[in-house]
Amino acid sequence: MTTPTLLKRFAAQVAARPEAVALRHTGTTLTYRELDEWSGRLAAQLAAKGTRPGSLVALAAQRGPAAVAGVLAVLKTGAAYLGLDPAIPVRRQRRMVEETGPGAVLAEPGLDQFPTLDAPRVRLAPLADGPVHDGPEQEPDDDALFHIVYTSGTTGNPKGVRISHRSVRGRLEWMWADHPFPENAVLAVQKSLALVASPWELLGGLLQGVPSVVLSTEELLDPVLFAAAVAEERITHLYLTPHLIDGLLEESARLPGSHQPVLVTSGADSLPVRTVHRFREVWPDATLLNLYGMTETASNVAAYDTAALPADAGRVPVGHAVAGASLSVRDRHGRRLPPGVTGEVWVSGPPLALGYLGGDGEDRFTVDDRGVRHYRTGDRGRHLPDGALEITGRADNQIKVRGYRVELEEIESTLRKAPGVTDAGAYAEGEDGEPRIVACVTAEEEVSTAALRGYLRDRLPDYMLPARLQQVPRLPLGPNGKLHRAGLRTLVADIGPERTAGFTPSDATEAAVAALWEELLGAPPTDADQNFFDAGGHSLLAVRFANRLAKTAGRRVPLRRILAAPTVGAIAALCREAQKEARA
Repeated sequence: MTTPTLLKRFAAQVAARPEAVALRHTGTTLTYRELDEWSGRLAAQLAAKGTRPGSLVALAAQRGPAAVAGVLAVLKTGAAYLGLDPAIPVRRQRRMVEETGPGAVLAEPGLDQFPTLDAPRVRLAPLADGPVHDGPEQEPDDDALFHIVYTSGTTGNPKGVRISHRSVRGRLEWMWADHPFPENAVLAVQKSLALVASPWELLGGLLQGVPSVVLSTEELLDPVLFAAAVAEERITHLYLTPHLIDGLLEESARLPGSHQPVLVTSGADSLPVRTVHRFREVWPDATLLNLYGMTETASNVAAYDTAALPADAGRVPVGHAVAGASLSVRDRHGRRLPPGVTGEVWVSGPPLALGYLGGDGEDRFTVDDRGVRHYRTGDRGRHLPDGALEITGRADNQIKVRGYRVELEEIESTLRKAPGVTDAGAYAEGEDGEPRIVACVTAEEEVSTAALRGYLRDRLPDYMLPARLQQVPRLPLGPNGKLHRAGLRTLVADIGPERTAGFTPSDATEAAVAALWEELLGAPPTDADQNFFDAGGHSLLAVRFANRLAKTAGRRVPLRRILAAPTVGAIAALCREAQKEARA
């Protein structure tokens, strides 16, 4: 029996439930019929401009119904897509487009940032009429390109990974088979279409007749709004990073008689044992899966049901292979190691990506003496007695920041190109379980930290920005002539805390805000107008800022208001306003 293709699955849902809700987003709904017609008209425009099987489309969209319609439209032409997240710096997006050379651009209004790209354009917006393109004459084969996903690279530039239809479909079919949707299921969509795991959220519920709720950026950033959306929308299936789970659990615990999801998965970063225990307290009837995978394996290749985690466990295993993958632990010569012995984790099987764009970093993909193709993950791990895999660390300088992969070498390479900088080094240090990146530069003259931050912000996504930038007289080197990161950490520790020009608060409220600022960022503000994000802050720290300000303000200050005016002076003004409202 032939397995239905993704498009045939969608067509079957459209035929069976044309007026059923396919997507919900910020109070609006889209039925299967409406989504089918919209994506079909977009596909017709793309096809009229030469898009066909084998083509690549640059797809630029915010998280929302347009992103789903755009993906379906590309699939209906038989083409592949390069997902572009508008939150990524424009310079970085342009590099991706330059490297991939897409044959067309499908972009929401205002998101086409590629004036020098000579390719036809299609506007990604609702279409009331026009011809409809239902699908390619011949479906792409399993090895055809589905999408290209970029991830941080050790060479100093992001790497494009080519993902096949086989890999994406295998991931979807594994979840459908092992964790089928119950009646009244509702799936949350919260990932950018530029991420390797996004096809599950964009298509996983849609192709099974399950309505999907596309969460807004504000809901994802603010745990209070996130928990409220989960309860109000009766969301049953969530696919989150550990830090999102933590925030959601704490806020859900405060909601009396709170709605419980059916299935929550944790991925993209290590799942803390404490989070598993808290999950059991807040949502005792829900399932929490710990997933393991990476961009080069089209998302997930192992899963572990945390219900089996012993109370005294030190780590949460990533479990057993799924989606047809095969996992092995090997020594530096590629020889298999027995259970209990730590080595590098290798992955083989259908989930493997087609490879890197341009062959960059292809040494990660290797063929063993049996002719089997593997991906060497760089993760250190071991098989437990029951066969489950446990990850114990990394064999290189890769870290995870808020679920995103970060290669320290890419930060260093970017800094070396900054005006006045002669060399650069970086390391990560722990802070409440969240890595904190410290970057150091050498220069012949004193360089402006603010200027360096601006340079990096223009070139790197926010999760790669250092929390601290420090100029040092030299970079410590090891015996092999390479950067000695432990020595760099010691050098910075000897320098001590970041020096500032000093800040004199205008009143007790501003003093309280400044004290919390220093607690979160590790250095006091330089003045009342310093920007929280320019000082090394990021979205997760902003959430903590909002939560801890409640004591000073007398009530919780909405996160969106802090994000709109992220300076000490403006935040203090918000606190004073909240204090007045609380007294009224």
